[in-house]
Amino acid sequence: MRTIDIIGSIDGQPHYDTTYLDSLLSTDVQALIGGTAFMGRPGTLLHVNQEDVLKIRADLALSGDDAHAWLHKTLQNERRMAIHHPYKTWLLISDTEGAHSIASVCPRLKPLHIELMSAADRQRNLALLTDVFRLYLTLARCTGEKLDEGLSNFAVSSYGQVYYLDDEYYAWDDFVAFSIMLGVLIRNFTWLDDTFIDELGQHLRQLLQDIFHDAECVRIVCAHLQPLFMPNAHKEQLLKRLVRALLQPSPASLTAEAVAKMAKPKPPGRFFALLADIHANYSALNCVLDYLKDEQIDEGIVLGDIVGYGPQPKECIERLQASPFQVIKGNHDHGVATGNTRFGFSKEAGAVAQWTIGQLSARHLAWLDALPLYIKQENWYAVHGAPMDENYFYAYVYLMTYQDNLDYMQANDMALCFHGHSHMPGVFARNRGNDVHLTTQTVKLSPYQQALVCPGSVGQPRNGCTKTQFAIYDRQQKQVNFIQLPYDNESVATQMRDHQLPETLSLRLLKGL
Repeated sequence: MRTIDIIGSIDGQPHYDTTYLDSLLSTDVQALIGGTAFMGRPGTLLHVNQEDVLKIRADLALSGDDAHAWLHKTLQNERRMAIHHPYKTWLLISDTEGAHSIASVCPRLKPLHIELMSAADRQRNLALLTDVFRLYLTLARCTGEKLDEGLSNFAVSSYGQVYYLDDEYYAWDDFVAFSIMLGVLIRNFTWLDDTFIDELGQHLRQLLQDIFHDAECVRIVCAHLQPLFMPNAHKEQLLKRLVRALLQPSPASLTAEAVAKMAKPKPPGRFFALLADIHANYSALNCVLDYLKDEQIDEGIVLGDIVGYGPQPKECIERLQASPFQVIKGNHDHGVATGNTRFGFSKEAGAVAQWTIGQLSARHLAWLDALPLYIKQENWYAVHGAPMDENYFYAYVYLMTYQDNLDYMQANDMALCFHGHSHMPGVFARNRGNDVHLTTQTVKLSPYQQALVCPGSVGQPRNGCTKTQFAIYDRQQKQVNFIQLPYDNESVATQMRDHQLPETLSLRLLKGL
């Protein structure tokens, strides 16, 4: 003899009675077989008829009071999420021996991994996938949680509404698992072609913009997509096509050609300039670029943070737009481009970022927003923050983190990484497990299997030096030369005071600390 306690449904209305549920429990347990309509984790028991599915969570062994508390909390959470079928109802099933089973029941829906196997209705497939992505991404944006990405965890009703089937939720991982989900989709469905991928990319790009209001999200997804394994050349081509569709510039971006020019690799010469952390210091930037022009060095990379802290963001952007150097995005560039300065900014930095936004035109902001997160060439990798940082421009390479980053480089067969963000010139390097920190004027890299190179900061050094700092990589000698040049930092500090920027930033410029 068993008793069934109906806890409640998602929409708060009664949809099942105990007599019906008891008859449903009398059916045989449905076998769970991968690739079929009924799948599940160990400890899940399903009782199924033509209309409904009753799921028992045998993995949850809770006492009566604990079970009731778990059920009420879960029901409240799922009502808040609004991602399940509104008829889904939670139950507590008890037997005469006092054992309790947590269960739920909901209408029988059509699992998406089955629905999407056919290419008969491609537009319907596109709509279903778009609905899945919308459900997944909206939850992440609103709650900081993510769903299980397997398509078997989603289903569609007879009237075309997509719902989540699972009961589990996980901490949001900044698009990592979502990107893997996209890769699995490409690998698993044989009917996918160029046209469908193009349309899917367009729909997904618009979703990301509508939900997150941050163009950086598209580039984060693409960065996670690019290294995914594909089983053959056709699938690899589809993956690359999805990335291109996602990165297609919006009509508002009037600088796509300039960005493409900066990101395009050039035939390698002997010398390669390394600049980082300009921070709207136009005087220092001019000093460095004029020096490089006199030395006839027209290859190089700017490792992010064009703006922030300093008084002349517009001038720095325009000088770099006219330069031959590649440019990647820093956290200050991202904060200014998106207006989001809540994360990773001190009070002073946030105030200057907001001031900077008011100094720039829509074209300047679009240029900053379109900058790539990283650049990867055959022999080197460049990022603003740290190579192991999934966000690319928040984490630092310094004494407490460099070994983890060298471990990451070693595990990913990455020999040389240029980075900024720390404002501290030098090299962290590894030779057969022996790690060193080198800060001499010239550092030979040939003895090392992995090397992290920071050229210092052009616009705001923090190692006690008041000169502008940058570096030149000698490809032939495989060495880095660190350079310091004097410039008129006092006039820059005066401009900062004229604009009423925080005094602490002016003093930092004058003291180099």
